[in-house]
Amino acid sequence: MLLGIGYLPRRTGPALWRDFDPVEISDELAQIAALGFQAVRVPLFWADFQPRQDEVSLKALEHLAQFLQIASEQQLRVHAGLWAGMWDGALWWPAWGLTPAPLPLNWPMIVNNRRARLGRLRSPFADERVLESRMLLATELAANFGDHPALLGWEPLPGFGRLAASADKTMALEWLAASCEMLANASPNLPCSCLLAADALEAKTAIRPQDILAAGAQPSLSVATFASDRRRLPLSVRWVIFTLDLMSALAGQSVSLCLAGLPTAPIGEESAARDGIYYASEEDAAAYLRAVIAIARQRQCPQVWLWRWADIPEDQWDRPPYEIGGWRRVTGLLRADGQAKMWTNALTGDDVIDYPKLDFDIEAYLADPQMQFEKYWRQYQWQDDPRQFVSGADA
Repeated sequence: MLLGIGYLPRRTGPALWRDFDPVEISDELAQIAALGFQAVRVPLFWADFQPRQDEVSLKALEHLAQFLQIASEQQLRVHAGLWAGMWDGALWWPAWGLTPAPLPLNWPMIVNNRRARLGRLRSPFADERVLESRMLLATELAANFGDHPALLGWEPLPGFGRLAASADKTMALEWLAASCEMLANASPNLPCSCLLAADALEAKTAIRPQDILAAGAQPSLSVATFASDRRRLPLSVRWVIFTLDLMSALAGQSVSLCLAGLPTAPIGEESAARDGIYYASEEDAAAYLRAVIAIARQRQCPQVWLWRWADIPEDQWDRPPYEIGGWRRVTGLLRADGQAKMWTNALTGDDVIDYPKLDFDIEAYLADPQMQFEKYWRQYQWQDDPRQFVSGADA
């Protein structure tokens, strides 16, 4: 099982490609490798790599080449978020990808590295300008790096599932299939993957893991750890294994798992919910992560991804998207001062855990996802509690 982590440098942050600091990156990737990770997931912010519709930034390409070289030296693979896309709870987009019209958004939008107040998103799936531009960038990236040994794969349009939710499903899947085919032709050894959120599993018209597979990509499950509603319970191990089993059943294969954020409380404070967000104590976060890694190993997940490398330093709290939503600032494996949080201790354990499995009737499920989802979730909650996880030596 590959263990990876979302990466932006602690000091440079989202300015990774503009203010490239090879010393900082080399030091941090060495720390990441030493902790037992095999890969990092990085966003190729579209505005940085393609500042104009018809121009790919040579500077950004040079910085990516340096990044891949540094990763190779640390024996790390790099999963590249192409045409990024959603990251840290915001949408990052180039200015040429907007039309000048007001549009309230459900998430912050960062345009050319500044928070946008106005602007209607040109559809990544239908707008000719955006479609042509995506081909230009993909062609350049594949030509330069398609056979680079450090590259693990592509993630076309990070946040694809969320962006596709407001678009025509057929059109979005045609876009994904065309993108995967283009990337496969240019870099045949690099697979594509897409994250799907757990809450999409119960919507009848939602894109499903089998749709992602049919389009030529590998589906991965994205689970929010900090929500506090009747299903996405904070730090709920049972919720993780239920949604992981359901998505795997729909896909007909084991799927990878991405933990979408694990906000932590200040040192010494207990776990608590504030403004609808659950902030875990470092002790509780460590226990949760230990169990989830054991589950992923037992369920044979190909990959497990943690959300981000480091908390946001206070001197960056005025930069978008970190000036609002305090949870975005504290989801790192490291604290803002660079010290490791307690949950790093959970990364290298060999624990095992045994959760019951449900038998899913996929045909019935697809006929009425919402009702079947509720039925199976109730059944899973009523299952006998699993045994406590134990060390591999005692299992």
